[in-house]
Amino acid sequence: MRTNKLILKYIELSNQKENILKSIENYSKEEINFKPSEKQWSICQVIEHLIESETGVNKYVNHKLKNIEEQPKINLKNRLYSKLLNNRLKSNKKFKVPAVLGEPENGATYQELKEKWDNARLYLIKTVETFPTDKMNKAIFKHPKAGRLSMNQTLSFMINHLRHHTPQVDNLRNTIDNQNKKRA
Repeated sequence: MRTNKLILKYIELSNQKENILKSIENYSKEEINFKPSEKQWSICQVIEHLIESETGVNKYVNHKLKNIEEQPKINLKNRLYSKLLNNRLKSNKKFKVPAVLGEPENGATYQELKEKWDNARLYLIKTVETFPTDKMNKAIFKHPKAGRLSMNQTLSFMINHLRHHTPQVDNLRNTIDNQNKKRA
């Protein structure tokens, strides 16, 4: 049964990814890398950030899987902090990027971003499909703010993190589209 819940979350995450990619597939390299201001990210940077975040989470989870027996079980505090994290991600509040991620790169094409994200997801689905059924209650990821999360909570975080950045991509697309209309 473990995989059903995790697989369903993975499918939701994949659908969100595909929706974002579909929304930008006809944009040029210049449009994808357009920054409205020096302090704002481009679409490329948002997607690079999502890829780096997902890849980092997955590497951490796989590292912890090597000694999963030693990992603590999720407790009430972990559940509460996970809920708070996901509620905050559902808001419009901005977050400071964790130092471990840093400033995302700019300059990729749509195809380069798609391939990079597809490859990251191949690694993630392997983790999801092989996650031990009897270890669903183990703390497998440590979020910088929320602390320890189970695999289920980790996937919920990833889903809400992607959802959190979707309006950012939409706003950038609207800005680009409006600029294109003015030029036409």
